[in-house]
Amino acid sequence: MPLGLPPHLASSTASLAVVRAGHAAAAACLVAAAAVVVTLQVTLPEITVWPALIVLAPMIGLLVLLDRSPLAFIGAGYLFVGGACIAWFTVIGTAQLDTVPRNDDFTVGLVKSAVILIVGVGPGILRAVAWTTAGLLAAEVSSAVVITALGASWTPAPGPIILWAFLVAGLASLRLQRLRARTALPLLYRAVRDEMLAETRRGFERRATALVHDTVLNDLALIAQHDEGPLRPGVAESISADLATLVGEDWLAEDPDDMPVEAADFARMLADATAGELAVAVSGDLAVLDRIERDARAEFLRAIGQALVNVRRHAGVAEAEVVIGAGHDDVSAMIVDAGCGFEPSPGGDGRLGVDMSILARMEAIGGEAQVWSREGSGTTVALRVPATRPAPVVASGDGAP
Repeated sequence: MPLGLPPHLASSTASLAVVRAGHAAAAACLVAAAAVVVTLQVTLPEITVWPALIVLAPMIGLLVLLDRSPLAFIGAGYLFVGGACIAWFTVIGTAQLDTVPRNDDFTVGLVKSAVILIVGVGPGILRAVAWTTAGLLAAEVSSAVVITALGASWTPAPGPIILWAFLVAGLASLRLQRLRARTALPLLYRAVRDEMLAETRRGFERRATALVHDTVLNDLALIAQHDEGPLRPGVAESISADLATLVGEDWLAEDPDDMPVEAADFARMLADATAGELAVAVSGDLAVLDRIERDARAEFLRAIGQALVNVRRHAGVAEAEVVIGAGHDDVSAMIVDAGCGFEPSPGGDGRLGVDMSILARMEAIGGEAQVWSREGSGTTVALRVPATRPAPVVASGDGAP
């Protein structure tokens, strides 16, 4: 985007900057013209050229007013006073220096440049071109009228025309760049939109992959390992809950931001993960789960649940421990068992249950997971996720002021 600004601001900002630059250059020309008059008056005291300064004062005042309040009638007044100033300078120069009036006089050329450098009144490239052209016409018409009235022949001066052409070329270039930017912006926005859609799609794919493992693959493994005969009540309830999750869209739903996390959410996760076959000792304050953003909170609980499923499936023990804690800017959970353990491989253990349902799931929500295990020594899984809500402030109970 031009100037690093949004399109609706870049256009007016760029053209306004050009107008301000033109006004500054015009002020420099007027100051230079005044310096020339003062130098002539001091160097040649026998002539009287100081009255030329009289018309410079209102012209400078109108320029300052125009820069502060870019109104059309102020701009028109500036051009009118500028034309009068050009005529006045020409008359005084001819009378006091006893020269033939010429359209290419240096001092008069400075005043003409100041008139042309009005550039514009407010933002807008086309408006700036129009006002610059009006300044050129006002300067040359005023000069032509006074020179003809003094009995001399008028010919166009190249300096003001070159200045006008330079300004118009610069404004046209700025206009062209703006048109090109307008053409490129839709393509840029489309690319950003496509990238956001792709990232959203990847996020859903990660969640879907983890969900398939948590439900379908786990249930198939459970059925394969189950004894012949009817399924145990806890196992049947777990499979029914997984089927309801797959058929429904609860895993895609977005709850309100202000919905508090209740202990029932954690208890439901425990019931689904343990299927009545694993006893879990829970310690810590479950209220700290409220400090996690809603989507991250759901993934955090699913990662804890998958760690417990792994204990139930592979550890060979009937007990595990879950510890919930929180720091200043994060919430953590630790799942510990004293089962058979395993040897994790670098970058993951190579198992879908750990890699996708725990490690990748925590990474997707900006958290992290670490697994410590050794054959015959049990397994510890540590999860950490950033907290989006600050920790509650504990009031001091000592009664101190």
